[in-house]
Amino acid sequence: MSNSLRLYPDGEAKRLHQAIAGDVQAFRDLVVQYHPLAYSLAYKILDDPQDAEEVAQDAFVKIHRALESFRGEASFKTWIARIVLRLSLNRRRDRSRSAWHRLGLHLQSDPDRDHPAPGTQTPEAQCIAHETRQLMRQFVDELPEPLRQVVVLNSFEELSYGEIAQILEIPVGTVSSRLYSARKKLLGRLRRQDLI
Repeated sequence: MSNSLRLYPDGEAKRLHQAIAGDVQAFRDLVVQYHPLAYSLAYKILDDPQDAEEVAQDAFVKIHRALESFRGEASFKTWIARIVLRLSLNRRRDRSRSAWHRLGLHLQSDPDRDHPAPGTQTPEAQCIAHETRQLMRQFVDELPEPLRQVVVLNSFEELSYGEIAQILEIPVGTVSSRLYSARKKLLGRLRRQDLI
């Protein structure tokens, strides 16, 4: 086992070592552990369950083929996220759909958020909240690609600045400045629409 892999939690380091050595069950265990992350990230970018599942599967095929080259310098989670991000962006670029689908930044539908318990909001308030979410999606959609990426990874996937920096292969300071720029632009749009 490499020195880098010794930094992982014991169970994960053992599974990684076994998978790298060719243990099929250890690799399956890693797929089960990380599939939700891969699918979620792909879905946030592609907004299509079938495309997201195909990208997640493609990612794990690619990961399996490249396991021997994994040195543990970045976390396994970051390595997976980077591969899923690239595959998702390639898939999105290749398909011909609406602008929103090409940009792939739909928020995953949350029934509790979209339909609050009866009596908690008036129909008018629900309509306004829905329209605000739609506008927010449109505003994120209009951000330049580098800003969109950090918004998706930070706000939708809740990844840390460090994880985003590793996935996008940019300095942490660049992640911070891009998020600042994105939020400033979004805030300006919200103010111009009298939403805040």
